Amino acid sequence: MSSPQGIPIPQVFVLWHPRCRLGEALARRILQWLRPGNGLGPEVFYRSLPAPGAPANGLPPPLPRRTRATALKTRESVTDLQIALLLIDENMVADLAWRRWLEELIRPPESAQEPSKEIMPIALDATAYNTPPALRELNYLRPTGLPLPAGEDLNGPAFERVARSLLKQVTEALCRSFLPRPAATTAATAGPPSSVSRVPPPKVNVFLSHAKQDGTVPARRLRDYIYGQTQLAAFYDENDIAFGSVFSGVIQSGLGSPDTAAFIAIRSARYASRPWCRREVSSFRTPQPEIQSSNGYERWRIYPALVVEAMEGRQFSSGVPEFGNSPVIRWTDDDPGMEELIITTIIRDAMLASFHSALGASISPVENRIVINWLPDPTTLLHIPAVRSGSGRELLYPGRGLSYLELEILSEFFPQEQLTFRCFEEYFTGEVFAEEQLT
Repeated sequence: MSSPQGIPIPQVFVLWHPRCRLGEALARRILQWLRPGNGLGPEVFYRSLPAPGAPANGLPPPLPRRTRATALKTRESVTDLQIALLLIDENMVADLAWRRWLEELIRPPESAQEPSKEIMPIALDATAYNTPPALRELNYLRPTGLPLPAGEDLNGPAFERVARSLLKQVTEALCRSFLPRPAATTAATAGPPSSVSRVPPPKVNVFLSHAKQDGTVPARRLRDYIYGQTQLAAFYDENDIAFGSVFSGVIQSGLGSPDTAAFIAIRSARYASRPWCRREVSSFRTPQPEIQSSNGYERWRIYPALVVEAMEGRQFSSGVPEFGNSPVIRWTDDDPGMEELIITTIIRDAMLASFHSALGASISPVENRIVINWLPDPTTLLHIPAVRSGSGRELLYPGRGLSYLELEILSEFFPQEQLTFRCFEEYFTGEVFAEEQLT
């Protein structure tokens, strides 16, 4: 778990040809998945319909060319990184105007003030590889279940299989791009300025925590799914701790790796009573300081955790306070989609955590301000010394705000004179980045 090194603020653009049957339906699913509600997640924009004033069959507007500035009174959309998801089918390939538009899209930035681009082509049919050469060199995302039979309902199970597969691949790719890396790693993996593609960063690592005394079925199935069905990696103690090595040192190294982005706790009956399980979840769920300045400005990051509830029948267990507000998924042995649901969910949370950390880094470092990258809860906030001191701080957190009930509960722990809660949306409506059109 490392501190961010110049994390870009990304925007996602989904492009499809107007005659692409699957385009709009898949674009809507991408939007709903990457923006899970209440202002969380990166901004997602569509590019399909003709630009304003263009002919009926004209091209969409180009991706914006922006530079950042601060201290404006109105909010503008900003980005340091543009992620272009290209839903490529036979209609886009056959349309010469769209082919030229793609060639312009994949050209490298002409100015250092322009945002970087990452192009992620998605093959919706076999013709998708007949694109301009610079695009064909990239590794396409290939959703399973395509092509759909003619006339297949876009609300049916066949389309749902395609959508789930696409969302899994998009989530993995975005998490890999968003995850903060040490400066040396970033420099080593970055491509030359003239290159559209670049050497990919190391695989994202998922830490699997489980109590072996209760069996290893869920943990083994998740590990096998990660290595067999994804481009991720897993830390699993039976495989990753060499014989004769110091157990504690290897565990701490795995938890502290810059590539470890997410934590899955498989909560069985004995999990809460196992000292190493408790130490693992406590280490991972402890907020990490990114910046602590002398004027009281602080920025903190937490990495997401997911609890897989694996108790059976009438088994019971003690509570684990360190879980905080981590989401919970109940394990079912006979559900063939269980592994996909768990892994895709935790990787989406890791991607969102990195995005909110990048967005939080853009907030002005004023006196007595604390910025966090997660939705606040008492358990995690009490790890921050400045919060415990009750010295009068402003705390900024992602999204458009918590519910009245959540804020009321927080106020019981942290009275307003000690800690004022303010969401990112409220902050950015008063101080944001400028959009400057470059020529």
